Amino acid sequence: MDRLVTLGCSFTLDNFQKTWPDYLAEHLNLQCDNLGARGAGMDFVKNRLLSYRLMSSDTVIIMLPSADRFDWYIDQGNPLQQNALNIASWQNGKHSDFVQLDGSLSDSSGFVLSGGEHRGEKRTWYKYFYSEYKASLDFWNSVYFLELYLKNKDINYRFTSAYDKHQLIEQLHNCGTDQDVTSIPVLRKIDFRNFIYYKDDKGFLSFTSEHKFEVVNNHPVTKAHKKFAEYLLGKGKL
Repeated sequence: MDRLVTLGCSFTLDNFQKTWPDYLAEHLNLQCDNLGARGAGMDFVKNRLLSYRLMSSDTVIIMLPSADRFDWYIDQGNPLQQNALNIASWQNGKHSDFVQLDGSLSDSSGFVLSGGEHRGEKRTWYKYFYSEYKASLDFWNSVYFLELYLKNKDINYRFTSAYDKHQLIEQLHNCGTDQDVTSIPVLRKIDFRNFIYYKDDKGFLSFTSEHKFEVVNNHPVTKAHKKFAEYLLGKGKL
C-alpha cells in the first residue's frame, strides 16, 4: 500500500487526538507513517527524514515547526542526562523521554525535544548562544536541503507550516534581531510552489484562529485538524 509520510512537531503527532495526517491518509486511502515528535524543531525533522527509508511511491508532507527550537542531543553518561530528561517532552503521553532518529524512546540518550521554551539547562543556551537571525538561517537552510533531497529522490512532497511564513518564532522572548529575517538568501532559492499556506503566507495556528476552533493546552482540537486536512486536499494537488 502506498504511504503518506508526515513530519513535524506535536501539531503533526499528538498522543491524545487525531491530527491532520490521520485525516489526510483516510481521504487519500494511504497508509500513514507519522514521523512527528512532540517539541521537535527543524533540525530533528530534517535528520528524522534522512534516517527514514523512503520509497518512490511515497507522498511526504512536512508541517514546519517554529524556528526557535533547540534540538539538544544527550549522549549516554552525560552529566546533565537527568536534568535533560526532566525537561524532555512526554512523547508517549505518560512520561518524559529522549527520542532517537528512528523514533524509538529512551531514558538514557537521544534528542531532548521541548520546543522553544526556556527550560532547565536550555536557559543557558538561549541566554548566551541563541540568535533569532541564526535560528532563521538554519531553519530555512534545512528546508532547502530537504527540498533538494526530496526532488533528487523524485518523491512527491509538500511543505505546510504550523506558523506564519514571516513569523516563525514560537516564544515572544525569542524574538529580537537587527537583521531582516525575510531577506535570508536561501529564501530566493526555495521552490515555494510546493508549499501550502493558508491565505498565501499563514500557518495552521492562524487557520485555527480565523476559523474559531478551540485551542486546548496550546494545541488546536481535532476538528481544526480535520478542517485543515480538507484545506490541504483542496490546495495541494496531492
